[in-house]
Amino acid sequence: MSHLSKLSMAVRIYITPGQTLDTVSQVLVVLRGIWERFRDMEKAAAADRGRGQRKKRRISETSSNAGEDAAASAVTFMLVARIAATVLTSLPLHTITEAEQAKAKAIVANSLTGFVREAILTGTDVVISWSSDRGRDDWSTQIVAAAALRLQYMLQTSGHARYGPNDQNDLGELVAAGLKFDDCLPEYSIEIVSQMLMVHTQRTHVIHSSVTYCTTNLIVTSSSSKSFLTRF
Repeated sequence: MSHLSKLSMAVRIYITPGQTLDTVSQVLVVLRGIWERFRDMEKAAAADRGRGQRKKRRISETSSNAGEDAAASAVTFMLVARIAATVLTSLPLHTITEAEQAKAKAIVANSLTGFVREAILTGTDVVISWSSDRGRDDWSTQIVAAAALRLQYMLQTSGHARYGPNDQNDLGELVAAGLKFDDCLPEYSIEIVSQMLMVHTQRTHVIHSSVTYCTTNLIVTSSSSKSFLTRF
Protein backbone atom coordinates (compact mmCIF):
# COMPACT_ATOMS: atom_id res chain seq x y z
CA MET A 1 0.00 0.00 0.00
CA SER A 2 1.40 3.36 -1.04
CA HIS A 3 0.44 5.20 2.16
CA LEU A 4 2.23 2.59 4.30
CA SER A 5 5.30 2.86 2.08
CA LYS A 6 5.26 6.61 2.53
CA LEU A 7 4.87 6.18 6.28
CA SER A 8 7.80 3.78 6.37
CA MET A 9 9.98 6.22 4.46
CA ALA A 10 8.97 9.10 6.75
CA VAL A 11 9.86 7.06 9.85
CA ARG A 12 13.27 6.19 8.43
CA ILE A 13 14.02 9.80 7.50
CA TYR A 14 12.49 11.90 10.27
CA ILE A 15 12.59 9.83 13.47
CA THR A 16 15.77 10.81 15.30
CA PRO A 17 17.83 8.46 17.52
CA GLY A 18 16.54 10.30 20.57
CA GLN A 19 12.91 9.67 19.55
CA THR A 20 13.26 5.99 18.68
CA LEU A 21 12.80 4.42 22.11
CA ASP A 22 9.84 6.63 22.99
CA THR A 23 8.22 5.88 19.61
CA VAL A 24 8.42 2.14 20.24
CA SER A 25 6.80 2.54 23.64
CA GLN A 26 4.03 4.93 22.56
CA VAL A 27 3.02 2.92 19.50
CA LEU A 28 2.59 -0.23 21.55
CA VAL A 29 0.78 1.59 24.36
CA VAL A 30 -1.80 2.89 21.87
CA LEU A 31 -2.27 -0.55 20.31
CA ARG A 32 -2.62 -2.20 23.70
CA GLY A 33 -5.33 0.30 24.64
CA ILE A 34 -7.29 -0.57 21.49
CA TRP A 35 -6.92 -4.29 22.24
CA GLU A 36 -8.20 -3.80 25.79
CA ARG A 37 -11.17 -1.83 24.48
CA PHE A 38 -12.02 -4.64 22.04
CA ARG A 39 -11.59 -7.28 24.74
CA ASP A 40 -13.95 -5.45 27.10
CA MET A 41 -16.53 -4.87 24.35
CA GLU A 42 -16.39 -8.49 23.26
CA LYS A 43 -16.95 -9.62 26.84
CA ALA A 44 -19.94 -7.27 27.12
CA ALA A 45 -21.33 -8.51 23.80
CA ALA A 46 -20.86 -12.13 24.88
CA ALA A 47 -22.65 -11.37 28.14
CA ASP A 48 -25.60 -9.86 26.26
CA ARG A 49 -25.75 -13.00 24.16
CA GLY A 50 -25.96 -15.03 27.36
CA ARG A 51 -22.39 -16.38 27.28
CA GLY A 52 -20.59 -13.96 29.56
CA GLN A 53 -20.07 -13.83 33.30
CA ARG A 54 -23.50 -12.33 33.90
CA LYS A 55 -26.82 -13.73 32.68
CA LYS A 56 -28.60 -12.34 29.67
CA ARG A 57 -30.88 -9.50 30.75
CA ARG A 58 -31.60 -7.56 27.62
CA ILE A 59 -32.61 -8.71 24.19
CA SER A 60 -31.63 -8.23 20.58
CA GLU A 61 -31.18 -4.44 20.40
CA THR A 62 -28.58 -4.27 23.19
CA SER A 63 -26.83 -7.38 21.92
CA SER A 64 -26.72 -5.95 18.40
CA ASN A 65 -25.24 -2.65 19.58
CA ALA A 66 -22.60 -4.42 21.64
CA GLY A 67 -21.72 -6.64 18.69
CA GLU A 68 -21.39 -3.65 16.38
CA ASP A 69 -19.11 -1.90 18.88
CA ALA A 70 -16.91 -5.01 19.12
CA ALA A 71 -16.74 -5.27 15.33
CA ALA A 72 -15.77 -1.60 15.02
CA SER A 73 -13.05 -2.07 17.65
CA ALA A 74 -11.80 -5.15 15.81
CA VAL A 75 -11.41 -3.21 12.56
CA THR A 76 -9.70 -0.38 14.45
CA PHE A 77 -7.25 -2.84 15.99
CA MET A 78 -6.51 -4.37 12.59
CA LEU A 79 -5.76 -0.99 10.97
CA VAL A 80 -3.69 0.34 13.87
CA ALA A 81 -1.76 -2.95 14.10
CA ARG A 82 -0.83 -2.59 10.45
CA ILE A 83 0.37 0.97 11.03
CA ALA A 84 2.23 -0.13 14.19
CA ALA A 85 4.00 -2.91 12.30
CA THR A 86 5.08 -0.46 9.60
CA VAL A 87 6.40 2.08 12.11
CA LEU A 88 8.18 -0.42 14.33
CA THR A 89 9.88 -2.29 11.49
CA SER A 90 10.98 0.99 9.88
CA LEU A 91 12.64 2.50 12.95
CA PRO A 92 16.38 3.03 12.38
CA LEU A 93 17.58 0.95 15.32
CA HIS A 94 21.11 0.96 13.92
CA THR A 95 21.37 4.66 14.79
CA ILE A 96 20.99 4.11 18.54
CA THR A 97 23.33 2.48 21.03
CA GLU A 98 23.34 -1.25 21.70
CA ALA A 99 21.91 -0.61 25.16
CA GLU A 100 18.99 1.32 23.69
CA GLN A 101 18.49 -1.32 21.02
CA ALA A 102 18.21 -3.91 23.79
CA LYS A 103 15.63 -1.75 25.58
CA ALA A 104 13.60 -1.29 22.39
CA LYS A 105 13.60 -5.02 21.68
CA ALA A 106 12.65 -5.74 25.29
CA ILE A 107 9.63 -3.43 25.01
CA VAL A 108 8.57 -5.20 21.81
CA ALA A 109 9.14 -8.63 23.35
CA ASN A 110 7.05 -7.76 26.40
CA SER A 111 4.18 -6.69 24.16
CA LEU A 112 4.42 -9.84 22.04
CA THR A 113 4.34 -12.07 25.10
CA GLY A 114 1.65 -9.90 26.68
CA PHE A 115 -1.36 -8.41 24.93
CA VAL A 116 -0.40 -9.57 21.41
CA ARG A 117 -0.19 -13.17 22.57
CA GLU A 118 -3.47 -12.71 24.41
CA ALA A 119 -5.11 -11.57 21.17
CA ILE A 120 -3.67 -14.56 19.31
CA LEU A 121 -4.90 -16.99 21.97
CA THR A 122 -8.36 -15.47 21.80
CA GLY A 123 -8.47 -16.47 18.14
CA THR A 124 -7.21 -19.93 19.06
CA ASP A 125 -10.04 -20.28 21.57
CA VAL A 126 -12.54 -19.49 18.80
CA VAL A 127 -11.37 -22.22 16.42
CA ILE A 128 -11.01 -24.76 19.22
CA SER A 129 -14.40 -24.16 20.86
CA TRP A 130 -16.41 -23.04 17.81
CA SER A 131 -18.75 -26.01 17.88
CA SER A 132 -19.83 -25.56 21.50
CA ASP A 133 -19.50 -21.80 22.14
CA ARG A 134 -21.50 -19.64 19.80
CA GLY A 135 -21.65 -16.74 22.25
CA ARG A 136 -18.47 -15.24 20.89
CA ASP A 137 -18.32 -12.95 17.86
CA ASP A 138 -16.21 -15.20 15.64
CA TRP A 139 -15.72 -12.63 12.88
CA SER A 140 -14.42 -9.86 15.13
CA THR A 141 -12.20 -12.19 17.12
CA GLN A 142 -10.66 -13.71 14.00
CA ILE A 143 -9.98 -10.23 12.58
CA VAL A 144 -8.13 -9.27 15.75
CA ALA A 145 -6.24 -12.57 15.96
CA ALA A 146 -5.18 -12.30 12.31
CA ALA A 147 -3.88 -8.76 12.89
CA ALA A 148 -1.99 -9.89 15.99
CA LEU A 149 -0.42 -12.81 14.09
CA ARG A 150 0.59 -10.46 11.28
CA LEU A 151 2.17 -8.03 13.71
CA GLN A 152 4.09 -10.82 15.40
CA TYR A 153 5.25 -12.21 12.06
CA MET A 154 6.51 -8.84 10.80
CA LEU A 155 8.36 -8.04 14.01
CA GLN A 156 9.98 -11.46 14.21
CA THR A 157 11.09 -11.57 10.58
CA SER A 158 12.45 -8.01 10.80
CA GLY A 159 14.68 -8.90 13.73
CA HIS A 160 12.81 -6.72 16.22
CA ALA A 161 11.76 -9.76 18.23
CA ARG A 162 12.73 -13.37 18.68
CA TYR A 163 10.70 -16.49 18.19
CA GLY A 164 10.02 -18.12 21.56
CA PRO A 165 8.88 -21.55 22.79
CA ASN A 166 5.45 -20.18 23.73
CA ASP A 167 4.90 -19.17 20.10
CA GLN A 168 5.64 -22.72 19.00
CA ASN A 169 3.17 -24.24 21.47
CA ASP A 170 0.47 -21.71 20.56
CA LEU A 171 0.99 -22.23 16.83
CA GLY A 172 0.81 -26.02 16.99
CA GLU A 173 -2.53 -25.88 18.76
CA LEU A 174 -3.81 -23.18 16.43
CA VAL A 175 -2.85 -25.01 13.22
CA ALA A 176 -4.37 -28.29 14.41
CA ALA A 177 -7.64 -26.58 15.27
CA GLY A 178 -7.69 -24.27 12.25
CA LEU A 179 -7.58 -27.18 9.82
CA LYS A 180 -10.91 -28.36 11.23
CA PHE A 181 -12.60 -24.94 11.40
CA ASP A 182 -14.92 -24.46 8.41
CA ASP A 183 -15.65 -20.79 9.18
CA CYS A 184 -12.03 -19.66 9.38
CA LEU A 185 -11.64 -16.32 7.58
CA PRO A 186 -9.25 -16.29 4.58
CA GLU A 187 -7.04 -13.58 6.08
CA TYR A 188 -6.83 -15.52 9.33
CA SER A 189 -5.89 -18.72 7.48
CA ILE A 190 -3.15 -16.85 5.60
CA GLU A 191 -1.58 -15.58 8.83
CA ILE A 192 -1.69 -19.04 10.39
CA VAL A 193 0.08 -20.52 7.36
CA SER A 194 2.64 -17.68 7.33
CA GLN A 195 3.52 -18.39 10.95
CA MET A 196 3.72 -22.11 10.26
CA LEU A 197 6.07 -21.58 7.32
CA MET A 198 8.28 -19.23 9.34
CA VAL A 199 8.62 -21.81 12.11
CA HIS A 200 9.33 -24.56 9.59
CA THR A 201 12.00 -22.42 7.91
CA GLN A 202 13.67 -21.69 11.23
CA ARG A 203 13.62 -25.35 12.22
CA THR A 204 15.04 -26.37 8.85
CA HIS A 205 17.82 -23.80 9.17
CA VAL A 206 18.73 -25.03 12.65
CA ILE A 207 18.69 -28.69 11.60
CA HIS A 208 20.73 -27.95 8.47
CA SER A 209 23.31 -25.97 10.45
CA SER A 210 23.54 -28.70 13.09
CA VAL A 211 23.97 -31.46 10.51
CA THR A 212 26.60 -29.44 8.66
CA TYR A 213 28.48 -28.75 11.88
CA CYS A 214 28.36 -32.35 13.07
CA THR A 215 29.26 -33.77 9.68
CA THR A 216 32.22 -31.42 9.25
CA ASN A 217 33.54 -32.01 12.73
CA LEU A 218 33.00 -35.75 12.62
CA ILE A 219 34.88 -36.00 9.33
CA VAL A 220 37.74 -33.90 10.66
CA THR A 221 37.85 -35.83 13.93
CA SER A 222 37.66 -39.15 12.14
CA SER A 223 40.44 -38.18 9.71
CA SER A 224 42.61 -36.91 12.54
CA SER A 225 42.09 -40.12 14.52
CA LYS A 226 43.00 -42.31 11.57
CA SER A 227 46.05 -40.19 10.86
CA PHE A 228 47.11 -40.43 14.48
CA LEU A 229 46.56 -44.18 14.68
CA THR A 230 48.54 -44.94 11.54
CA ARG A 231 51.64 -43.57 13.19
CA PHE A 232 51.75 -46.53 15.62
